[in-house]
Amino acid sequence: MAKVGVTVRGCRLLGTLGSVLLAGGSWSAGALPSGVPDGVWAQRSPAHTVLGAAASYAGLVLLVTAWWRLGGLLRQGEPVGRGQLRAVLWSWVLPLVPGPLLFSNDAYSYVAQGALAARGWDVYRQGPAVLGGPLAENVPQMWQDAPAPYGPLAVAASRAVVAVTGEHHTVAAVLGMRLVALCGLGLIVWGVRRLVSDRGSATGSEGGRGEEAGALWAAVLNPLTLVHLVGGAHNEALMLGLMVAGLVAFRRGHWALGTVVLTWAALVKLPAGVALLCAAAWSVGGRPDRRSGWLRAAAIALTGLAALALGVGVSGRGWGWLSTLRGPAQVYTVLSPSTDVGRTLGLLSETFGVGTAAGAIAAARSVGLLLGVGAVAFCAWRAPRTGPEYATGMALLGLVVTAPVVQPWYVLWGAVPLAAVAWRLLESTGARLATLGLVALVLPSGSAPTWPYALAAVTGASAATAALAAWGPPGLLVPPRLRLQERGLVRAVARTRR
Repeated sequence: MAKVGVTVRGCRLLGTLGSVLLAGGSWSAGALPSGVPDGVWAQRSPAHTVLGAAASYAGLVLLVTAWWRLGGLLRQGEPVGRGQLRAVLWSWVLPLVPGPLLFSNDAYSYVAQGALAARGWDVYRQGPAVLGGPLAENVPQMWQDAPAPYGPLAVAASRAVVAVTGEHHTVAAVLGMRLVALCGLGLIVWGVRRLVSDRGSATGSEGGRGEEAGALWAAVLNPLTLVHLVGGAHNEALMLGLMVAGLVAFRRGHWALGTVVLTWAALVKLPAGVALLCAAAWSVGGRPDRRSGWLRAAAIALTGLAALALGVGVSGRGWGWLSTLRGPAQVYTVLSPSTDVGRTLGLLSETFGVGTAAGAIAAARSVGLLLGVGAVAFCAWRAPRTGPEYATGMALLGLVVTAPVVQPWYVLWGAVPLAAVAWRLLESTGARLATLGLVALVLPSGSAPTWPYALAAVTGASAATAALAAWGPPGLLVPPRLRLQERGLVRAVARTRR
């Protein structure tokens, strides 16, 4: 009997199996806490860790393959109903919810900062180390004495979680942070669907279920979203949820509400302020004359300042967060081109005795930031023509590329708003390969690899790939278009031999 080709149901089941394996492996190979009385996430033996790493990477291969092929089906015009898409989303997300953190330890820092705030201490002056005990123990060493680099609303969310769970239940607190991330994810789903619909109405085109499904595929079913926003419980989920909701308000003409929501998104993490700039430029550019444009700009500015003061006042954290925004720049990440260039120039400078490495890195990062600011300004200037979502997405991607520190999940800052209006850009082979590379760049444990861990990861990924090649339907690993090209090449070679 001939094998059945790739289907939406097949992608859902394959991705579900991948999510289950990834989540199951996290119980021994994820970012597990230490020194806590909750035994459900206990540290395992090295043998269990190796097995968990193999399972995690086998699951990651299956999940990424299912996402890749689902995107191909959408590009080919395969009809996907909302019920089908909802089933895919729940099936891929739910297995990750109860498990340990994946690919990052940052949520332990969130919990520690929430505990500091709950005690009434200043999180923008003191680091988690002053807490002592298991909360501080699980924070990475480099952040032990570092004040919180996040906005006051992010700290307020962490404080609310700790107020419910208490300081002595790290696992419960981390699950609380994941619940906050899931709320952000829900806002993203809601907002992306409405942006697709509203933009279709504004342009007089029929967005259709295909455009909505494609946008959600690129924004929510994206492996970066699943493993980092859900698995890692990053506060980017809340920032992006509020950001998309604010863009919906602007798109529907509620600029005052949109300004408030986008300002509060920036009080979670500052990059959301770029969305406010682009949305404001789009709103002002749509006014019929210059005078009304200036009045709209002034009204947005005053509303934003009022929302900023209200958010800071309600959070009770004050303005100290403005002085800690440079904290993440202390970390070196290989994904930052400006820092990589600076390190290379620094090495050459010290070799030839014409400067210092620190000076070269600082100069390269400064140039990168100037380029990023220029990209944001250009995209905001173009916003009246391109729309606020596209302008926001491209501006944030430009800012990420030029930033002094780049983490894999930072790409979602621009990818999520861009998905609502240009998901086919994110469906291109280059974009999908970039997503694959970013997913593979960080380990599920969130720490440096050991040789046994790396060997287990390669083994698990190889086993999953071999299983897909042996038992998967035609076109699962190799797209039909490439298969046709291969057949044509073979026939051409045969003709030349004749």
